[in-house]
Amino acid sequence: MGEKVPLTLADLTDLLQYIPADSRDTWLQVGMGIKAEFGNNGFDAWDTWSAQADSYSTADAKTVWRSFRKAGTGMGTVIKLARDGGWRPRREPMTAEEKRRLNAEAEARRAVRQAEIEADEARAQVMREAVAGACQLIWEKHCKPEGSSPYLERKQVGAFGVGYFHYTVVLSIDDERQRCDVWAGSETREFFANLPKPRPDSISFLMFKAGSIAIPLRDAAGKLWSLQAINEQGTKLFPKYGRKGGCFHVLGELDGAPVVGEAEGYATAASVHMAKGWPVAVAIDAGNLGPVGTALRERCPDGQLVIAGDDDPTKPGNPGRSKAEATAALVAGVPAFPVLPAEGAGGDWNDLHVGMGLDAVAEQLDAALAAWVPSPTPSVDEAAEPAGTSDTGGQGAGLTSEQVLRRFALVEGTTQVWDQDKKVVMKKTAFEALVTKPLAKAWMDDAGKKLIGADAVREIEQARRMAGKKAGALGMAPVERYVYIDGTKDVWDLEKKRRIPEGAVKMALGDAYALWLNSAERRTVDVDHIVFDPTMTKDPAVYINTFEGLPLEPVRDDAACENLCWLISFLCNHDEAALAWLKKWLAFPLQHPGAKMDTAVLMHSVMEGSGKSLFFADTMGALYGQYAATVGQTQLESNFNAWQSRKLWAVFEEVVSRDQRYNQVGKIKHLITGKTVRMESKFINGWEEANHMNAVFLSNEILPWPISESDRRFLVMWPLETLPPERQQAIGRELANGGVAALYAWLLAVELGDFNERTRPPKTEARQRLVALSRAGWQTFLHQWRTGELGKGLWGACLSSDLYALFLEWCQHNREHSMSQTKFSLFISSEVTKTRAIPWTDGANRRFGAFFMPDDEHSSLPPSISAAALGQHVTEWRGKARMAGWDVDGWEHVKRAAA
Repeated sequence: MGEKVPLTLADLTDLLQYIPADSRDTWLQVGMGIKAEFGNNGFDAWDTWSAQADSYSTADAKTVWRSFRKAGTGMGTVIKLARDGGWRPRREPMTAEEKRRLNAEAEARRAVRQAEIEADEARAQVMREAVAGACQLIWEKHCKPEGSSPYLERKQVGAFGVGYFHYTVVLSIDDERQRCDVWAGSETREFFANLPKPRPDSISFLMFKAGSIAIPLRDAAGKLWSLQAINEQGTKLFPKYGRKGGCFHVLGELDGAPVVGEAEGYATAASVHMAKGWPVAVAIDAGNLGPVGTALRERCPDGQLVIAGDDDPTKPGNPGRSKAEATAALVAGVPAFPVLPAEGAGGDWNDLHVGMGLDAVAEQLDAALAAWVPSPTPSVDEAAEPAGTSDTGGQGAGLTSEQVLRRFALVEGTTQVWDQDKKVVMKKTAFEALVTKPLAKAWMDDAGKKLIGADAVREIEQARRMAGKKAGALGMAPVERYVYIDGTKDVWDLEKKRRIPEGAVKMALGDAYALWLNSAERRTVDVDHIVFDPTMTKDPAVYINTFEGLPLEPVRDDAACENLCWLISFLCNHDEAALAWLKKWLAFPLQHPGAKMDTAVLMHSVMEGSGKSLFFADTMGALYGQYAATVGQTQLESNFNAWQSRKLWAVFEEVVSRDQRYNQVGKIKHLITGKTVRMESKFINGWEEANHMNAVFLSNEILPWPISESDRRFLVMWPLETLPPERQQAIGRELANGGVAALYAWLLAVELGDFNERTRPPKTEARQRLVALSRAGWQTFLHQWRTGELGKGLWGACLSSDLYALFLEWCQHNREHSMSQTKFSLFISSEVTKTRAIPWTDGANRRFGAFFMPDDEHSSLPPSISAAALGQHVTEWRGKARMAGWDVDGWEHVKRAAA
């Protein structure tokens, strides 16, 4: 072991230069090591070093630094990373006094750091208790036991002890004041209105929106410590400081259960619970499986624990499988992993449930359990043996021989008896117990007894099971609910209004599936005859139309939506042209159901709180109901886009990240102008659907994505003000008191004139700025040349070599990236006519050169293309460039010609 390297804070700057800052893992290790050694005094050095990375974010650095409490690594790790990069400590000999001083300073820093850790931990414990209290309040007061959740519907699982949010709830956390507050319903607008801008690092919040569910997380003693929220998109959220380690949620009852399951996520646990009926604990993530498994073992010492793990072969180390196997070994449990159809794909038990049905989940869990602890399975006959209750008559049911002849029939080819009254088959011994042995023998010997075929018995039993299979709230019989889609392995569910895989029907119907499949009444529809037709013109006898009308009836009451109408104008900065177009754009698809606009709206601003989401997501979302969607980046970039099915209205919030803004432009254009969409959904065949979705894009980025000068698809607005609190409250009252229905009627009454789907939006200042920001360097140069910003009179015919030299000088002045002359000429010639090489003369020498010839009325052109006229024009153009301050005589090709 080498001598410990003494370090001071001043040494860090040199040492860190030898460590690359691009890897996040390295970044975290270095941060933890520096904070462990120097405490908060080390932040500046770490932050300066961090800024070298392309992905650096000041806010992220501050947040992550605060999260370093108990160090995971020490300064020794940082020194090793620097040594690996070539750093070596200074070699000057140190005196004993210097060593004593450095060691004393290091010891003092460690003491300060230990005090900081203890203070952080004490503060964190206070905040954990505060968050627990706030979560308990939210759970008791604002979570309802009933509701709807798009997430649960997609996952095809029920609600087992979860809570539903019917209105927005915000949990705010103030580190500085060490307190939590809960804001609900209209109060949330007050919270956001009073939230300081910019928001201080000490304040954070978690917003639970309507349509989200909450999963309570309790410790082994039953105390609620935190909530996991899952929103409509399936995003899982936790409050800051919410305790997770060792906390869980149980589906079902643990007491006395012979088998207890444990899974990572709620949907996985629900699939296992639904398939087997076991109580199942939700551990939230793989890292929490061990602590939760230990708590379950203590609670259920005699129960068989089954760890229903995820299989993550694409993730390094397959954490789902490795953590589940380790937990099973720790608690003497059974590790069980799903086997999905796609080899090597991996997944969880809910993936298996959605793809192949609950029967497949039950079968694979049974197989895992049997392989671990073999147990005999009762035979079919034993399972059907009557239990000897009063129903079976034990000592005889007091029936007469005539009653026995009427009621019972012998199943042909067997000794089993069919009870016509109860529609069940019973074994001979059970029959004798019911009617007494003498009556049973007399009946068996009677040539007049009834006979029934075994096939007939099976059909009757299946028909009974089928009759008992009602499909949810509508109570539809299976032959009415499920429609086979010809040419696929999919079924249309008339109740849920969606495609489902064949396995889901098997799961729902069980033994009655074969009867549905072979029923003459089962309906079949062509794959092209399932349509989304808001115009309601398709023949319902031939087509299944998935559109059922908007959820609201319009109610004309302009006073009830006065503030909502004002909000439209407010978001347009009260610009009359923009407001007139936007009102008609909103009204047209309502007055012409199913109209697909070739245009869209982009509202962006670095300022929050203008009311963009309040109007476009909340208000218009309520108007369109189930035919509206709020979409994030995850959905847009996903390979599965079934969220777009049956949508008339979509609000896209920050759907393009900065590093992807140029890659997503094509997809955004297709969302706006595409007439059909290819839908892709997990475990279901893809299908084509008419695109009736109109789109609004919201962003807080200055450049959400590039827009060209010729792209007239967007109304681009830049809201200039935040929404006044009194207006916000008034809008909230309108939303709660029929304002959306009134707005619907108001939009239906908007005069459209000659406005149609292709009417282009007005050019706004926000659009011009966005176009300018979107231009590449050569495009900006071309724009400035055309508008005279490069110099008076320069927009006109010129030598291509002169223009390229001017471009190079312009790039140097403006810190723009240059390019080769060949590429530059090709780009410019896409917008401006370029000649082949033609002769021109400067009066003394005859030369050849290619010319750019702008052909609009404002450009300056030579009187002819004779060599002399062109030469005179070149001289004049260069003179104008000199007058504009350009170093014409320093251009390389001009200097060479002069020499």
